Amino acid sequence: MVVTIIALSAVRVVISNSISTSGIALDKIDQALSFYKTQNIILRERLLSITSLEHISSRASEMGFVESKSSISLNKPLPLAIKQ
Repeated sequence: MVVTIIALSAVRVVISNSISTSGIALDKIDQALSFYKTQNIILRERLLSITSLEHISSRASEMGFVESKSSISLNKPLPLAIKQ
């Protein structure tokens, strides 16, 4: 009986240590998850800013592109669009 009590106590100590170690690992995973969620939000906002039409237009102006002043109009339908 004494041996059983000692064995159960030892098992309890091992399980307690395992659970406490798991808690530390879980906390590290939660911290990493929080960090990556924050980084994801920052990168999403940056992506939306960079891909906005206003940003693209200003970058095009900086690179020397100019807005076309001529317009193209089609008076006749294209041959493919004519019903035959």
